[in-house]
Amino acid sequence: MTSAITLAAQARGYSKAAKELEESGQHERARQLYLKAAKLYNDAYASAGDEMDRNTQRDLAEHLFAKAQSLKSSSAKYSSGGLESSNGSDNRDESSLSKDDLILKEIPNIGFPDIGGLEDVKEEIRKAIIYPFTHKELYRMYGQKAGEGILLYGPPGCGKTMMAKAAAKECGAEFISVKTSSIVSKWVGASEKNIKQIFDTARQSERAIIFFDEIDSVAVRRSESEDYAKRVVNEMLAQMDGVDTAGDDLLVLAATNEPWSIDPALRRPGRFSKLVFIPEPDLEARAAIFDIQLKDRPIDDEVDVMALAGMTDSYSGADIASICREAADIPLGEALRGGEIRKIGMQDFATVIEKRKPSITSWYIGARKAIQKTGEEEVFGEIFSG
Repeated sequence: MTSAITLAAQARGYSKAAKELEESGQHERARQLYLKAAKLYNDAYASAGDEMDRNTQRDLAEHLFAKAQSLKSSSAKYSSGGLESSNGSDNRDESSLSKDDLILKEIPNIGFPDIGGLEDVKEEIRKAIIYPFTHKELYRMYGQKAGEGILLYGPPGCGKTMMAKAAAKECGAEFISVKTSSIVSKWVGASEKNIKQIFDTARQSERAIIFFDEIDSVAVRRSESEDYAKRVVNEMLAQMDGVDTAGDDLLVLAATNEPWSIDPALRRPGRFSKLVFIPEPDLEARAAIFDIQLKDRPIDDEVDVMALAGMTDSYSGADIASICREAADIPLGEALRGGEIRKIGMQDFATVIEKRKPSITSWYIGARKAIQKTGEEEVFGEIFSG
């Protein structure tokens, strides 16, 4: 099996060559190489053992993926003389993306045991996502439908994507991760076609979970959106209804920081009918996050992970990861300036935490104001009870 380091090195080579081709105006050839680089980074992501490396590889894959998409639009524009046909569509159908452009498939290696704390949330997800797959006959016997969508929502940086991956692993399903920015196209009909292709691809799998991250970017309220956005929502509604009636071994998950922005029709029974709130990590979860972030760093024996967890109440997982990086920067900076090389100590963490406030505080303030405008305080009660 090719190592993550080798895959990333190959990806860098393709990315460099693609950039040179792009600068010379060879957009189609550059796009193909950007896609190859993105796939290699995605493979490196799946192979990497270190969580930070995995996140880096995934970010690079998504960045190059978006780059290829932009060149796809550019190639379509130039190949048609920069003009669309009279009905607004592209005669050459250059607007549609390939399956590899739209979907990053993976077999998750993160399960619920890898996520500390949040036991109530895990049980909610088991009921909403896992049991419909693993106890399908029971669901049918009691007339309960499996196949409705589940919407994960909550503050940014609190593990919605990780929870979705863990659910996929727990029920043995292929995880089809869709970056919603890759769906939207300026060409008439292309965005709807992309959504249909995603569902068609998922139905070819024996058992699959489609995961739409940041779904609010493509499923906004139709009363507040332009015509093209309304057509995208209508296609999502049609596909979700199809999942409900087809009996496929397919579940649809989505994640958002702004659930109130999503068209209410998508949150009705039969579509995203189950809303699961993913809050900031509790004490046990924060301790687990510190353990993960610190396992490959030189830590002084005095460092108490549970004490650190107690000092970071209301901090997100992303906040804690940043705290660990900044704490490591203190002794690193000393060593670079010629000081004694030492391990990361408790005081380093205390210094960083004292200066850093929880990033999600402002999210709660903004979320409550936005929800009050929509009059849906009861729907998103967890946000007001925190």
